[in-house]
Amino acid sequence: MHIKTFKELVTQYKVVFFDAYGVLKNHSGMMNGVKELLAYLKQKNIDFYIITNDASGSPTLLSKYYSDRGIDLIGSANMVSSGMMSMRFLKENVHPGSLVAYLGRITSEFYIKEADLVPIRMETVKPNDYPKLGAIVLFDDAGYDFQPTINKTLNVIRGTDVPVVVANPDLVYPVNESESALAVGSVANMLETVANRKFFRFGKPDPSVFELAFEMANKQRKISKREVLMVGDTLDTDILGGNNFGVDTILVLSGSTLKNQAQKMMDDKQISPTYICNSVVD
Repeated sequence: MHIKTFKELVTQYKVVFFDAYGVLKNHSGMMNGVKELLAYLKQKNIDFYIITNDASGSPTLLSKYYSDRGIDLIGSANMVSSGMMSMRFLKENVHPGSLVAYLGRITSEFYIKEADLVPIRMETVKPNDYPKLGAIVLFDDAGYDFQPTINKTLNVIRGTDVPVVVANPDLVYPVNESESALAVGSVANMLETVANRKFFRFGKPDPSVFELAFEMANKQRKISKREVLMVGDTLDTDILGGNNFGVDTILVLSGSTLKNQAQKMMDDKQISPTYICNSVVD
């Protein structure tokens, strides 16, 4: 397993797609040196975007995390979220003005409203709302009382035949260095099995989120896939998604893939990045 430094690789590219958690930030906040790295990329005329499976808020709200920490080079125009893909699906497939029941934080309502639809929290859905529903969206694992709301979600899904959208397919997320928690992708897998339904999933590794990022990048400058680099810490989402989209990939060992486990994980999953780096700031 040959490890290179990020800076010796990145200048070969015109655009970088970053994952967020485990690459630019962790449970403690922003990783040391990220602000300086982004300034270096700007100096080298390298554009960058953050591709995230976080659908808990609008691109403006997601970018505020960085500006609040003194990183003003990341704005809403740099954010590409799975919520944006879910919004596009809703806009194209659900009649305007329909109700959309959602599971998650109230800040995720942005994506429903932007699709010209009416959000309704899952906890408040009643059987007489079922005929008015155009879709169900699973945004987040937070923002509700878990057991009763999950049971309610199951019954709403079983009581309707509308599309069920999973706006974040992640199965787990790290809460600190040694512990993880179930993400909404795991909740979706359970509900899908019990309800015997097929859900629509958006976010990495699905190619549509990479296509959106590539489309956004091309509006700023004409590029080819050979000039794009995807950087992530997770083989199943970041690296697999980037590989399948046809861009070079870097696996960083600063997040969910640990250095002493990386080679075995790559062998077991049969997923290989183009390069491996300890982190983007080493």
